[in-house]
Amino acid sequence: MTDLLQPLLDDYLHDQGRLRVWSLIVTILGDTVETRQTTIPTTRLGLLLDRLGVSQAAQKTALSRLVKDGWAERSKEGRNTFYGFTDKGREAFVPASRLVYAAPREEEPVHWLMAVSDDPRGVPIAPGIGLWPVDFAPRVRGFSVAGWIDTLPGDLQVVTADHQKETDILTALLRYLEVTFSPDTKLDALAARTVLIHRWRRYVLRHPEIPEKLAPEGWAGLTLRAKLGAAYWALTGSAEDWLQAPGDGFRALQIPGRAYWQRFGYQK
Repeated sequence: MTDLLQPLLDDYLHDQGRLRVWSLIVTILGDTVETRQTTIPTTRLGLLLDRLGVSQAAQKTALSRLVKDGWAERSKEGRNTFYGFTDKGREAFVPASRLVYAAPREEEPVHWLMAVSDDPRGVPIAPGIGLWPVDFAPRVRGFSVAGWIDTLPGDLQVVTADHQKETDILTALLRYLEVTFSPDTKLDALAARTVLIHRWRRYVLRHPEIPEKLAPEGWAGLTLRAKLGAAYWALTGSAEDWLQAPGDGFRALQIPGRAYWQRFGYQK
């Protein structure tokens, strides 16, 4: 039987050299644990990381680093060890999650902030200067002006080469999930969703969402959020079945809170 998950792992998770496992675990804690207001046992976390192709040695090293750096906390219950965000980790996750899981915009943003900032999520208009919708403006910035866009230079290049490359990769990933992928198990559905949201998290934290009035004609990035949200929820039914079922050495996780069911504009 062909393992349809493996191409996802090869092409979209392990495709950039050595995987930063600690960052992947942050994605997992935020995506699957945080809205349940609980922790995850290493037995369950290990099964997911094993399926994602992460060695047990790399898992232990990454978890130890997260605890040492104050991002995660470790607790014991009987023979099981549990991990979850610390307050420091949660404070970093919550603002980022607002951007990661935001619903697709129904209308183009009207009010903008132009600021001196090295935040990569701004639409670049000059070296060190960017544009942000005011609701996603960087908290750390220099001189800034708020208002609306009147005119911009016609030759303004708002999509960098790296941004375009990552947009093409995400487009291909979504195409694979839509046309080819079918999970063999419920764990595979969660693994595929983890690959998807980890790649998306990196994308939205490193690149701006370009409004239609500034984007190249027909640019695929304009529909990425809507398509990604659809793919996310297509995998979530089976993923939740696995997360909410007990297993060998671990009990079911709690049902997620309301914020979980509002991701990407979905309403349960």
